Amino acid sequence: MSLNILKYPILFLVLCLVNPFPSAVPGASATPFTRTLQNLRGLRKGQNANGVGTLRSHLKHLGYQVNEQSSSNNFDENVESALKHYQAFHHLPTSGVVDDKTIETMSLPRCGLPDIPTIPNPNPNPNAAQNYSYFPGAPRWRKFALTYRYSSSVPSPLSLNAVRQAMANAFQTWKHNNRFTFTEVSRASDIVYGFHRGNHGDGYPFDGPSGVLAHAFAPQDGRLHYDADERWSTNGPGIDFETVCLHEIGHILGLGHSNVAGAIMEPIYPGIRRSLAQDDKDGLKNLYGF
Repeated sequence: MSLNILKYPILFLVLCLVNPFPSAVPGASATPFTRTLQNLRGLRKGQNANGVGTLRSHLKHLGYQVNEQSSSNNFDENVESALKHYQAFHHLPTSGVVDDKTIETMSLPRCGLPDIPTIPNPNPNPNAAQNYSYFPGAPRWRKFALTYRYSSSVPSPLSLNAVRQAMANAFQTWKHNNRFTFTEVSRASDIVYGFHRGNHGDGYPFDGPSGVLAHAFAPQDGRLHYDADERWSTNGPGIDFETVCLHEIGHILGLGHSNVAGAIMEPIYPGIRRSLAQDDKDGLKNLYGF
């Protein structure tokens, strides 16, 4: 399924990690996709197995070139090529085999926005790993003073004070040389965030625990939705809410994904708290020209 990034939300997919990889998000459960990956362990070009079609669809969703006319269960040259590109993007050995490292990375919680940058960063420094990206057309806000408010269709799974503090912290982190200001308001605002469950009216229903974490829209839409059924946390085991806030706000401001390991805009969520890396800061700086 092809994504029009300007219209469609950024879907934060949780592909929760299961044994034998201990780096799973605490409390996360296995999903059908992770079980499919486990069944494909060791598969390579020329082999057939149930689940190859699922892998092919997943790679296509992440922006890799695959031919969906191929036999569903055939691990052909096209799937191998797409998998090698996935492995290269995520700094894995480009074996083209569904190996343990690939399964581990694919099973990590992640954002559903495609890995492949639509618009790479302009004028990259050849001596630095600057791999931020933007949405088609590089949309951005026309002002630096933005307002935000909380609006949920279901009760918050966290205390509202904790939610508001995490969002305030994340907005504060994204301030760049004091150019951006983010002010919480009680009514009409530029950015609206909150918790929702199932079909919540934007055409992208949440699917319960260990599925979609959150989604957001590119500038200047401003909507940011979190799945109320996830095991969110602000100070313990579970999905670190503030880290996900930082990632989603990056998209709200106009950033796509980065393949710099450890960047907040890296598409995978490794189960640890993160903050902005230099690549994230450079991406925002170059998008807005300051």
